[in-house]
Amino acid sequence: MGAGSRRLGALLLAEPVAAGQLALAGAATTALLIEAVRHESPPPAVRDAATVLRALRDGLGDPTGSPAGPAGGGAGLLRAGEAGLPQAGETGPSAAGGAGPLRPGEAELLRAGAAHGWRLDQPHAVAGIAYTGAQQRRWASALSWLDRPVLAEGRRAWTLLHGDVEREVTRLRVRLDQIVGAGQVRVVAGALVTGPARTAESFRDADRLLRLLLRAPDERVELPFGQAGLAQVLLAVPDERLRWFVHRHLGPIAHRDDLLRTLDCWLATGGSRQAVSERLHLHRNSVGYRVGLIKRLLGVDPLDPQTVAVLRTALAARELLAASEAG
Repeated sequence: MGAGSRRLGALLLAEPVAAGQLALAGAATTALLIEAVRHESPPPAVRDAATVLRALRDGLGDPTGSPAGPAGGGAGLLRAGEAGLPQAGETGPSAAGGAGPLRPGEAELLRAGAAHGWRLDQPHAVAGIAYTGAQQRRWASALSWLDRPVLAEGRRAWTLLHGDVEREVTRLRVRLDQIVGAGQVRVVAGALVTGPARTAESFRDADRLLRLLLRAPDERVELPFGQAGLAQVLLAVPDERLRWFVHRHLGPIAHRDDLLRTLDCWLATGGSRQAVSERLHLHRNSVGYRVGLIKRLLGVDPLDPQTVAVLRTALAARELLAASEAG
């Protein structure tokens, strides 16, 4: 008789049954339970936080690499129904963040995350960390001194955050700066999600925001999802649609970095020729010439209120695409 990956049995005793035989059978139950727990304890790979994080990034599945359930012939990642975790088909966190049926493998990842202090059934976000310095050994040492497990991949690392994510992003960066040196660490956070089925989405957000932050010309060192501006919306738009939008509204100047930079500054300063001149180190007349050229090529007034919103979105979409393609 089976129940999921468990195998249950019954001990038959021939009549007449003496009291001593019943006592012996009762005592054997404890030994059987101990043996069952031993066999069903998490395999060593589950205790590796990096393995769990990779599984969450890749989507639902078995981070040990073996097929889940009885058909795989192995113990699988972790058993649903243990420690209060619902089994597949029972109520649990859904993709929308509320109650709903668990997908196969979700309960296993809930339990695996809990082993490392991650409540995947509660709101959480993926943090992406990048190191821009040259001391790789110091960087590896800094990661080992964090108060949370991470998935380290060269100059980048990933972990999960709970609670006040923006505050946690700052705390994480400050701690690393203390070890590797100020200004050499960049930290981002993906969107808050609930349930392991959606953690991969936060991973994708964090990856693209980290690429975006590393391209930023200023000295910004943090970019949590809540401060990402237009990128908060654009991250959910397919790349092919973003490319169409950029071509539609910036096509005539898409190959002119000088005009794109001028347009960006022109919009950011509300059309101040003096401010653009100072930012781009151009003569005021050169600014005027460039703005006039932009107007002619695009066929719009960059300071028209409706046009401003469109052009700002197109510039943000172009930067997001460039960051993603940069690798």
